[in-house]
Amino acid sequence: MKIISKKIFIYFLKGSFSIAFLIITFSSLLNIYKNRNEIKKRAYPSQKLDVNFGGSDLDKKWAKEIMGGGYILHFRHAERDKWIDVQMYDALESDVHNNGNNKTRFAEKDYFAKAVCLNERGLIQARAIGEHLKNINFPLGFIVSSPSCRSRQTADIAFGGYDELSRDLVHTGPYTESVENRKKKLLNYYLNLPLENNKNTIVSAHNSVIFADLLSNSDDYNLKLEEGGFYVLSKDKNKLYLEHEFHNFNSFIRQFYKR
Repeated sequence: MKIISKKIFIYFLKGSFSIAFLIITFSSLLNIYKNRNEIKKRAYPSQKLDVNFGGSDLDKKWAKEIMGGGYILHFRHAERDKWIDVQMYDALESDVHNNGNNKTRFAEKDYFAKAVCLNERGLIQARAIGEHLKNINFPLGFIVSSPSCRSRQTADIAFGGYDELSRDLVHTGPYTESVENRKKKLLNYYLNLPLENNKNTIVSAHNSVIFADLLSNSDDYNLKLEEGGFYVLSKDKNKLYLEHEFHNFNSFIRQFYKR
């Protein structure tokens, strides 16, 4: 009899825990439902849109600002096919050749072209960017590029060529180096880029080249552009500043087409 009573007690205890768990779960879900709008705002903060649906006020401000020149614009190259071991091929192009430092192997003429060059969509994208920039008389100045095929092709097609190549502008993937060494090299490079009067200096490169430790006014360790997007950078007193991010090219160019 005692054994039966003990079993009943255990079943009752388990049942109580199950009921309590269900009550707590239901209450939590109910609370989430009631506060769904507030949770959504916190998870996906949005910038204020103007009455003409023209993007954020900051996009509008900085699109106008850079038309006067005086900034370094760091572009991520146009679209490429996603190869999971692209770093290996990038190292071939930038390092495994006899063309000299800061030069390139011209992968578009090599067997691994599809791994590192623009794909068909990227070639179209770069051409469209170039046509838009020409249409708005965008002030292009000094242009530098990573030796990587996709960056050079973007510079050639979108910006009309480049004045210089730099191995330091290749993304972090192919190399082993300390953060401090990387920061020192890149900071020195960007701070010494020439800026022509009323023009913007263009950098055609990759995503991971710009990172928080490089910037004096950002602690965002998740900086990332879509292909064709760009950062607006300024320099002052041996410091580099992130002024604005156009996450994709359309967020910039839409400011110049009114309906």
